[in-house]
Amino acid sequence: MNQATSSNSVSMRIFVAGAWGVLCALILAPPILASHNFDGAAAGIYFCFSCICHQAPERVFRILDFPLAVCHRCSGIYLGFFLGALFKNNGLHRSPGTRRNWILAAACPVVFDALAPYWGLWTNTSWTRFATGLVFGLLTSSLLVRGIAEFITEAPWRLFASGASRLQGGLS
Repeated sequence: MNQATSSNSVSMRIFVAGAWGVLCALILAPPILASHNFDGAAAGIYFCFSCICHQAPERVFRILDFPLAVCHRCSGIYLGFFLGALFKNNGLHRSPGTRRNWILAAACPVVFDALAPYWGLWTNTSWTRFATGLVFGLLTSSLLVRGIAEFITEAPWRLFASGASRLQGGLS
């Protein structure tokens, strides 16, 4: 990784960790808002998260006797994204093949935990759903940070910007 990519990687790690931290705070916000009679704000946050999570009442952690904005597994994934973005993990980035293998390895426990009850092999719990989501989020977050940093460093608009400046220099 060159110097620009390394610098962008640190910046992206900070940016992505901040973004996932805000999302984690938003997941925790509805119970706190609802317990202080800010029902409209809590309902708005629940509605926003309902687009990406089923929010089934039996599969959502509760705080202050109100449900979080997402289910057990999504809570784990978001927390994993946040924690994974905080630390650099070079072992995941050796090659595109290694990256694909890590994504597959991260997804396997989630898939097993989701499908095994239907096959009668396993009875998942709130904590197994949370833990498998956490593992998935931890492993994929590091790859996401790296991908964003590489995209910004090697972005197509950089080619257009450098070509436009050369073109303008030639016209002067």
